[in-house]
Amino acid sequence: MKLNNAKSIRIKIMDFLARREHTNKEIYYKLKNKVADLNLLREEIKKLIDEGLIDNKRFAEQYIYSRSTKGYGPLRIEQELYKRGVDQKISQKLLESEDWSKFAKLALQKKKGSNILVDGKDIIKIKRFLNYRGFTNFHIEEAFRLIGSQENDS
Repeated sequence: MKLNNAKSIRIKIMDFLARREHTNKEIYYKLKNKVADLNLLREEIKKLIDEGLIDNKRFAEQYIYSRSTKGYGPLRIEQELYKRGVDQKISQKLLESEDWSKFAKLALQKKKGSNILVDGKDIIKIKRFLNYRGFTNFHIEEAFRLIGSQENDS
């Protein structure tokens, strides 16, 4: 069934927004094949942006929080935000405000538990894992340093 008027399009968009935040790009791609007129869809998205109901910055804040607590780093999150239509100026500013070494340390502890520093091969494997998760080499080295200082304090 094609959505053929502004009211039905708006209701469908509001259904999406009731579940979670979406970017304007996500909403456009979810609905572009379900509407009769793409210009009508664009107009409704613009109205919702003007009303503050669709906000890419708010989406990015929630997305960064969600992904960082799941052990993902800034490089990966930035790439995912870009795919979802968040402007890089917004994402970079928000990503710079986080302490990514702390998140790398948490991901490291979650992955390895208490026996983190085992041998050279294992350390390389862990670093590769954290790099794949989107952490920079600086964040990874800092996470190892934080773990080392934590073990020395014990």
